[in-house]
Amino acid sequence: MNSRGSRPLETREKRREATIERIVETALRLLATEGFEGLTIQKLAKELNYAVGALYRYFRSKDALLVALLHRVMDRIGEDLKTTLRLLGEERRSKREAASVAEDAPLTPDEGLILLLGVCHVYVDFARKRPAEYGLISTLIGDPREFLATDAAAPLVPALIRLQLTLSHAINDAVKAGALSEGDARERGVILWSAMQGVLQLRKLGRFGVAGVELDRLVPIALRTLLLGWGADPTQLDRLTPRAEAMAQTLAERRDRQDAAREERARGGSQPEAAASPTSATTSPSGQADAGEAAAPVSTP
Repeated sequence: MNSRGSRPLETREKRREATIERIVETALRLLATEGFEGLTIQKLAKELNYAVGALYRYFRSKDALLVALLHRVMDRIGEDLKTTLRLLGEERRSKREAASVAEDAPLTPDEGLILLLGVCHVYVDFARKRPAEYGLISTLIGDPREFLATDAAAPLVPALIRLQLTLSHAINDAVKAGALSEGDARERGVILWSAMQGVLQLRKLGRFGVAGVELDRLVPIALRTLLLGWGADPTQLDRLTPRAEAMAQTLAERRDRQDAAREERARGGSQPEAAASPTSATTSPSGQADAGEAAAPVSTP
């Protein structure tokens, strides 16, 4: 193989990947500042200093862009959950080594319950700290409107299932550790996830000052109520919950630093190749110009 001939191709691919990264990160930033309905193809192109039509070289439709954003948000939540489990695993190994306990010994009730609490609080904290990003997932799951075509949304289902299974596995570990009573971990995972989703949906009422819907108070109550019903010890729950909350805060701060670094890299991205004039009409994937498409929101009713 001619290595010289492959280098231009690799360079183009890297440039394309960098441009896609910049588009996605900029769209997420607009989502945070403008809201879901305010994220439009036209605003995105203006923010990037791209021609509107040039965006279609990277995302063939608004649905494709939404899917990319949803994947990015779910990837970030997944990263946080994995980091939570990793940090708790490292802490457990360190404590066991200090106490001369075998690394492969069964989980203690404390170890099992903190895994579950950590996963729950990190997930909830993401929703609190990143309401715009989390709102994408809430809309995908809870909005009765079909804002994504079925074919476009289908690839997102495995990612959603993976998030839910992380919760189910944590519940199963807590059961094995003796922190919870026996029960169907997958069924409980769906119930727990649904409860958190339901309470988190109330966040919209917070801006109206509606009494009794404060997330900081209701989420822990909902979580505690379910876990008590599944056999958790109340004293143990009250003792371990602050640890889980502190871990969520630590991960949120780490995420902020990572996002700042990502944004800095994205801002350094290059202009798309052969970009059209910023004043040109939008070019659809079929090649037809559609000036009206440019101002339409990325989401559709």
